Amino acid sequence: MARKVLTDFGDELRAVARGERKPSPRPASPLLNALSAESLELLQALGLRRPATVGQLADILGKAQSNVSRTLQRLAGHGLVRLVRAGKEVRPELISSVVKINLIKLTVEVCEAAA
Repeated sequence: MARKVLTDFGDELRAVARGERKPSPRPASPLLNALSAESLELLQALGLRRPATVGQLADILGKAQSNVSRTLQRLAGHGLVRLVRAGKEVRPELISSVVKINLIKLTVEVCEAAA
């Protein structure tokens, strides 16, 4: 993988923000480490049940809200979910239902969620 300097990242971010290009693929390893069985179960429930709050998602999964919140934060960091604050509540939203992994280049592309 080619090395980039900080200014290259800034140029890339601005081009992506302007819609001139897609973001570069990210290294696959951190995302793959985050996709535990628990995370996959959470993503599936989020996509199929579309809970209005983190608390509802925790109830659906039968897990402690603190554990669900921690997993959601980790998945949000990888661009798979978004956490939307609505007053005192937080609504989890699935951003991506498709992830493409290149096993040769060891990169990952997170795709938009299907409607």
